[in-house]
Amino acid sequence: MPDPHLTEVGWAGSVLRLAGRFERGGRPETGAVPGVDLLLRERAAGDLLRVPASTETLDSAVTFEARVDVVSVLGGAPLPGGLWDVGLAIGGAAERTAVPLGHAPTMDPSPQRRFLPGPITVIAYFGPEGTLALDVGGRPHSAGSSRADTASWNARRKEVVVAGHLDLRETSMPISGTLVLSEQRSDRAFEVIAMLEERPGRLCYTAAVPVTRAFIDDPLPRGTWAASLCLGFSGMHRELRLLAPDTPVDVRVWRRLRPTRVTSSAAPGPLTISVGGA
Repeated sequence: MPDPHLTEVGWAGSVLRLAGRFERGGRPETGAVPGVDLLLRERAAGDLLRVPASTETLDSAVTFEARVDVVSVLGGAPLPGGLWDVGLAIGGAAERTAVPLGHAPTMDPSPQRRFLPGPITVIAYFGPEGTLALDVGGRPHSAGSSRADTASWNARRKEVVVAGHLDLRETSMPISGTLVLSEQRSDRAFEVIAMLEERPGRLCYTAAVPVTRAFIDDPLPRGTWAASLCLGFSGMHRELRLLAPDTPVDVRVWRRLRPTRVTSSAAPGPLTISVGGA
C-alpha cells in the first residue's frame, strides 16, 4: 500500500490546493499511473465526497494535485458544515481504499484558515494523529474526554474550582477556554471563563464556578450539571468531556437565607456539580 503525504497545502480564494506524492510499487518503467481521487468524509454523518486529482510520474514516485473549491464543490453548492477527514483513494475502482493524508517533514503543518461569505470559516489542519482534516463552520466538536486534576472548594469566594491539564503534544495552544456546565435534564448551559497557562509539555486550565451571589457572575442555578472544557483555536472549537477527580466537593452554603448543599462527583465517572441536592 502506498504511503502518500502532502508537500503543499494552501488557499487561493475559496479553492484549497493540495499537492503531494507517494512511492510507486514495482519498476518505474512498468505499469500505468494509478488513478487518484481525493476523498472527503464527514466525521459525524459519514457523507463521502470524491474530488479527482491530477498525477505525474517522477522516477519511482507519483505526484498528485487536487483543488477543492469549498463554495461550489457539491455541484455548485458549498461544502456543508462539519469535520471532514481528508484521504486519498489510489488504484482502480475495485481496489480503492482511502489512505489518510499526513504531511512531509519539511512542510509547515500550521492550520490554514479562510473566511468565506456567510460568514463561514474553513480551516485545513492536521489533527493529533498528524492527518489532514477540514473544519467547516467552526462549531464546537467533541474531542474525547480528559480527567480533571482537582475539584476544590474556595471558602472565601464561595466557588467550586476545577483545575486540570492537557498534554500539549496532543493539542496546539488554544487562545481561549470555557468551562461549560450542562444541566442533565434540560438544554440549559452555564459557562465560566477558564484561565489557561502553558507549561513545559502541558496546557493547564483553572475555572471557578460561583455558587452564591457574585458581583460579576450569576451563581450556578440549582440542579445537576455535567462539566466539559471548550477550547477555541481561532475559528475552531473543541469540547472535552471532563471526568471527575478522586476527591469530591461536599459543602453547605447559604443561598437566599437557606442552607444549600453543593457537591461534585468523584472518579471514575464524569465530573458533575450539584446544587441543592439531598
